[in-house]
Amino acid sequence: MGNQLDSSVFDHAGPWTEAAYLALQHDGRVEVVDGTLLIGPGAHPRRTRAIERLRAAVAEALPGGLVARGPVPLRLGPDCVLVPDLVVTAAPGEDAGDGDAAEPEVLDAAAALMVFEVVGSDHGATDRSFKLQLYARSRIPYSLLVDHDAPFAVADMIIGGRYHEYARAGGDETLLIEEPFRLELDLGELTAPEPTPPDPSPPADADQTAAPEAEVAPPTQAIPVVPTEEPGGPARSVTA
Repeated sequence: MGNQLDSSVFDHAGPWTEAAYLALQHDGRVEVVDGTLLIGPGAHPRRTRAIERLRAAVAEALPGGLVARGPVPLRLGPDCVLVPDLVVTAAPGEDAGDGDAAEPEVLDAAAALMVFEVVGSDHGATDRSFKLQLYARSRIPYSLLVDHDAPFAVADMIIGGRYHEYARAGGDETLLIEEPFRLELDLGELTAPEPTPPDPSPPADADQTAAPEAEVAPPTQAIPVVPTEEPGGPARSVTA
């Protein structure tokens, strides 16, 4: 799906509030920062596949009490809502003690332990740098940026109000982090193309390539013996 927006976006006057942003019909790649809309690249199969594989790896690595969510709107401040691809938070009901609590429409930054962004060659500085600065400004403890085209992955932790890199991997390497939970991320597997399923149908020219049938020799025919007379001699056989 492309970046589909409600036509009302063109009639909007003034800065965008959180309420106006949440009322906007869009495909999930629209965010708001200090009253200004940000529109990111649309998702394509390769990026979607990388996000799903990342989600599975994170979900398998998470200890009890933590859960991976997303994409989900994350409130970083007044009229500032980003949509990270994944957010690790406490499992629903951990704080309130109610396992049936409804999923909030927007998560508050204080609930996020770690955010994940998956980018590609069509993403620029906004997704690779600016958004990470906003996460750091909101004191989200950890972040992980994955580029599925390069590929590479960088993990940051917040120290003194700024993100500092504490793990990196590239190519077919495996990213290993020990905080805030142990996670091994094989970049080769994460970015590998989808395997092509085998074609169950026979080749179109299967009949033409089949070995020709051997020719059957005609049966041997017997020729009758015809007696003849020769002067002074016995009868003999005449054959074809």
